[in-house]
Amino acid sequence: MKIIFILIAMLNVCSSFGQSFSDEKTSAINFVKRVYTSSPFEGVKKLEGESGNYYAVAVTLMNIPKDSVFSVVPKAQSKAQIIAEQGFAEPCVKFEMIDRIEKGSQNTYLFLCTTLEEFITDIIKKKSIDGARIISAPANKYIVSTITLENAKYTSPEMRDKAAFMKAKQLVNTLVNGSTITSDQIIRTDENDIRTEITSTEIVKEHAMGFIQGLELLFAKEITQNKTTYVYYSKI
Repeated sequence: MKIIFILIAMLNVCSSFGQSFSDEKTSAINFVKRVYTSSPFEGVKKLEGESGNYYAVAVTLMNIPKDSVFSVVPKAQSKAQIIAEQGFAEPCVKFEMIDRIEKGSQNTYLFLCTTLEEFITDIIKKKSIDGARIISAPANKYIVSTITLENAKYTSPEMRDKAAFMKAKQLVNTLVNGSTITSDQIIRTDENDIRTEITSTEIVKEHAMGFIQGLELLFAKEITQNKTTYVYYSKI
């Protein structure tokens, strides 16, 4: 059983290295790897590149047997998420292992992180997702409320801000107090996440009151011309 698990883990890791990245993502990966090579670090690192900021986490595990360097990747990823939550000012919801550096008895696993803002913005650019959604990351879940308002309909930005926040709370309240949560209301950042929608529903309902009180503004910006998109979130 242990051998089978190791083989499966190795296949998953190899698959992640072999996946097709966009030119932008490949450039980001190469940039982070170059920075790490020139100046190795442990823990979190926010890097300023020509195309924007990149979030990286380096996790070092000691005394890993040669036949286990790939099978411990999930352990390294879990540790990376904990470190990222403590070290970055904004939530990260996706962690991609981009390199493994072996030195003596230690293995350092280098991850490129996608922030919640980056993740949501990329989705909105491809498809409008106004409404409340659950973002299911490997270690955390977030409830996200997205509202897009036409600037011309409001007499001032302050009035628009207030309207957006009221709508955001209403959308979240409808989601968490509804009878069911459908699959299109859950956005998963990890394709290997096999947790059921029932589990997600139970967690959301258990913390429903906290969500309404704890919504924070993630961003408000013009993704579409003459419209402002507001995104509020709360950790589950």
